[in-house]
Amino acid sequence: MTEKKEVTPELPGDPEANARYQHLNQLNPQWWQIARNLAEDTRTIITIDGIVKSAENTLEIPWFNRIVSIHPPTRIMTYLGDRQPRLHYQEGLVILALLNYLARQKKLPRDTGLVNENHLTGGTTFFRGPHLMASVIIAQKFGDKGTEFIKKAQTWGGRPAPYGEFGIKFEIFPGLSWIIALWEGDNEFPARAQYLFDRKLEQMFQLDIVWAIGNLIAAKFS
Repeated sequence: MTEKKEVTPELPGDPEANARYQHLNQLNPQWWQIARNLAEDTRTIITIDGIVKSAENTLEIPWFNRIVSIHPPTRIMTYLGDRQPRLHYQEGLVILALLNYLARQKKLPRDTGLVNENHLTGGTTFFRGPHLMASVIIAQKFGDKGTEFIKKAQTWGGRPAPYGEFGIKFEIFPGLSWIIALWEGDNEFPARAQYLFDRKLEQMFQLDIVWAIGNLIAAKFS
């Protein structure tokens, strides 16, 4: 009988291990100013899909089946009603990048078709070494726990989807989805997880923001 060969996967770097990338007030000050302009603009609520002004200088957005409150003057973001309300750097980075895009374009681009990170322009070069997609972390953690993977994803609004052996689809923000396809490991093949998303992401974000989305998705499973 052939024993299963244990392979230690290469893992991506942890960006928040760097002291420069740990706090929301370290994020791009120009992006914070754009968020502040949106919060102060009385037209924001009717001109940009998905963003709601809840109070003076405050924005609210639907985010992973929850509501995130953004207060640009204090550079604070919180999950409303959550026991751990403060958001971390990577999640704040993606939210500010999204607000920056919406401030210019007013709405998201149309869907054009699912791809993985290697199909993006420059993806095969960027998504390697310390910038590996964090899907490998999910495969390592849930390589023989597919049912547990689904249950955990559902706590963040994930819904079962027909991808891999165990597939899940998140609506990060209205019109912005992210899929995880998981295959459990066996005696022949190691566990594998693959991120899938619409190609329109490369119209919206630089590759480092796409990588950050992968990181914050994996963090939901910690």
